Amino acid sequence: MPSVANDTGARSDGWRRMLEDRRRLAVVLARARVGVGAGLLVSAGLSARVALGRSNREGRVALRLAGARDLALGVGALTSVKERTQDAEWVSMGAFVDGVDAVVLLATPKLPLRARFVGLAAATCAVAGWRLSQHLADERRDTDTVA
Repeated sequence: MPSVANDTGARSDGWRRMLEDRRRLAVVLARARVGVGAGLLVSAGLSARVALGRSNREGRVALRLAGARDLALGVGALTSVKERTQDAEWVSMGAFVDGVDAVVLLATPKLPLRARFVGLAAATCAVAGWRLSQHLADERRDTDTVA
């Protein structure tokens, strides 16, 4: 039976390997996008109360639209990363919409503080997705030049 120290070291090595394996990280990001999209579609009212502080018809509709968008982008990214076709493009489009979400949530006046935190999370995902898409594009370019 491994000791606690070894178990912790193994977990940190696993995270390090996952961060180094950008394709696997792209799959994790795409799966998270699918989960968020499905969650927004199914529970737009709850999501509106959590993210925006209140739930009204317009907010629920907007979150359902965002959920459908994220679900489509997540499935597209997941498929393209697995098939190694247009992976950088799908991941970058996800990063782009995350950036738009961040700007809207951070720049819209009179939103509650919790919406600003969601905006910061969207900004973080935008930057991570953009960097990841660049690495995927570089990997594809390097593979094309070798072949």
